[in-house]
Amino acid sequence: MAQCSVRSCEICENSPVKRYCKDCEQYFCKSCEIAHLKTKPCRNHIFQDADTANPEVKTPICKQHGEKFTYYCNTCTSLTCNICLPTTHNKHDFCLIDAAASKARSVLDKDVLAAEDSIGRTKDKTNSSRLALTNFEYEAEKVKRDIVERVVFVVNAINDTKDDYLKSINEHTFKESQKLKQEILDSEKATENCQEVLNKVKNSIAGENNVMLLDSFSDMTKTLKTVSRVSPETTIPQRIQFYPVLTRPESEKLIGNINITKPNIIIKEADIVRFIKPNTTIKRGDRVRLKNPTHRLISQESIGKVLFIARNNVLVKFPEISSWSGCLSEIELA
Repeated sequence: MAQCSVRSCEICENSPVKRYCKDCEQYFCKSCEIAHLKTKPCRNHIFQDADTANPEVKTPICKQHGEKFTYYCNTCTSLTCNICLPTTHNKHDFCLIDAAASKARSVLDKDVLAAEDSIGRTKDKTNSSRLALTNFEYEAEKVKRDIVERVVFVVNAINDTKDDYLKSINEHTFKESQKLKQEILDSEKATENCQEVLNKVKNSIAGENNVMLLDSFSDMTKTLKTVSRVSPETTIPQRIQFYPVLTRPESEKLIGNINITKPNIIIKEADIVRFIKPNTTIKRGDRVRLKNPTHRLISQESIGKVLFIARNNVLVKFPEISSWSGCLSEIELA
């Protein structure tokens, strides 16, 4: 607040300063202010408290004549003093400054309202864009999470298949190995028995006299034939083979595809705010439904939860769509 540097009334020079005349640019006491406003030329002068006056802000005057401007020339769109008016602005369309200022204020008020409306619409558009950004980033993060979950699912499925393969191989290997080992043991035992019988026969052939040899010839022949026929069979194990896929795996067929779609709506100008009755005001966390569902996945019966609200824009989580965005006018309380 500016402080008054003049302490005495500039008119009577006796009384303390109380008021400031913006038209005369002088300080007045209260008595002189009353007398000043009683004079016909000064009855419309504007006063203000001396403590709030700022004499450094000077009212423009006519540079040619040094007089105060009293009229406004509509033809020249310029201020004019009493001397300029009958000469320079003769026969021009003019009016008093107060009338011109009133008309100018009316025009400026309309321009101010238009500017405020433009700023408001720009703010609405910004909020809509911010909501769209939030929705976009949310969907992008969800897609990333879905991809990671799908990859984990595929990897787990591959690991499960691997474990099944290895288990099957281990079971088959154990079964066939045990079978072949038993056959080998049986073969070795039969061979030992045959060798023992053969050794006895050989000893009999070498040690017995001719009579005894001929007497037991038939039995020994049968025994040798029996030994020669002993040939334990062993089963060849079933082979285990693996045939890997020769073509390069197409991961897209296992995981899925990314589809980047063009937006259905381009934010050119924010929607006009529609007033909602107090008893139907929708707030964050409310359960809502679409009034007229246009999304192919969301039905009239589908109930969602409000996640975010910005002016007339809203972000809702539906069972079918986790991040639906639109206007408040499109939804209603469930």
